[in-house]
Amino acid sequence: MYEIASLAPWRHRQIWIRPEDAGEVFFERDESREKVNYLVSWIKQNKPLVGRAFGQANLASTGLRPIGLLQLGSPKSKQRLYLLVKNTVIDKVEQPLLLASVLAYLPLQHCLCATHLLALLQGVEVEIRVYGSAFWSHAQKSTCMTEESDLDLIIQTHGRNNIEKTFVALNKCSNLYAIRLDGELELPDGNTVAWRELSIMPDKILVKSDHGPSLQNCSEIWAQLA
Repeated sequence: MYEIASLAPWRHRQIWIRPEDAGEVFFERDESREKVNYLVSWIKQNKPLVGRAFGQANLASTGLRPIGLLQLGSPKSKQRLYLLVKNTVIDKVEQPLLLASVLAYLPLQHCLCATHLLALLQGVEVEIRVYGSAFWSHAQKSTCMTEESDLDLIIQTHGRNNIEKTFVALNKCSNLYAIRLDGELELPDGNTVAWRELSIMPDKILVKSDHGPSLQNCSEIWAQLA
């Protein structure tokens, strides 16, 4: 059993539920028996779900936490399932997958782009992780992306030099391969900002946290990252 204090940050993290407790995961709204069976089967195969931001301010006090699952029919037929889980049935929580670990499940052009990006970042103190369709492709062991899909990244680094080198590499690969490398830069407190937005140096920037977004001065964000 995990204590709430040890479960931050929560967004984008991989969440495993004990298989014997699959029935203790709830849908936010009534769903079909087919979706319930899909969820139970997923958990019993010991596959991860993903942490979501809290939609209600008092949700944590109820002992329930928001998680998600992508139900895949085909790369063009997929549906998000919005779920709630008790703290007491969480088996483990891990960081998002590294980009290098999902290459085999990306479309060819995305794979070439990602491989080039990682090569450019050799020697830079940064970790590139994934969420969204790239993560679910790995979890399902079957791609749920198309050639037009964005590649959603979580960038974990600090120091202006490392950040600027990373942004240069991201822009270069995105332009070279005509693939939108989207995603977020993770701050030391676990909150995130859109890397593309931060790179254009706005006065204020939207900061996302486990409990929702807020607008902050960009100078304060750079101070955190120094």
